[in-house]
Amino acid sequence: MVVESSRVPAELAEAFVRVAHRIVWCTLVTVDRRGRPRSRVVHPIWVPGPGGLTGWLFTRPTPLKLAHLAATPYVSCSYWDPQHEVAVAECRAEFADDEETRRYLWDLFASAPEPLGFDPKILGGDDHRDPKITVLKLTPWRISTGGQAWRAA
Repeated sequence: MVVESSRVPAELAEAFVRVAHRIVWCTLVTVDRRGRPRSRVVHPIWVPGPGGLTGWLFTRPTPLKLAHLAATPYVSCSYWDPQHEVAVAECRAEFADDEETRRYLWDLFASAPEPLGFDPKILGGDDHRDPKITVLKLTPWRISTGGQAWRAA
């Protein structure tokens, strides 16, 4: 059953975050200009807030990724583990590369317990200003886990 509402139900958001943060790595799929999927493995962190559930990740701004998101700013994030626990988020993706957001995310990853958290310096820079990385903000329009699903009305 899919619940349609303006906000993710709190219980479903909590269940999704529990699964996503336990599994840590997800497959993120973009779409190329010919409508073909392209997947890669990423490490988002999901934050519930007053505006709803938001995913955040550092990523390399490759020409391919930039072109895909410029043409189609939607992604699919899929988590799976060997016990077949699954969590999926279908999201609008946008780059959020301002200094404040970069600092926020750098500190968020640095302060989260492992394996979700990590020292962001492993990305190759000394601080959040590293030009080789950017921030991708994920705003779900649909999530599912544990046989429950939500989509934006």
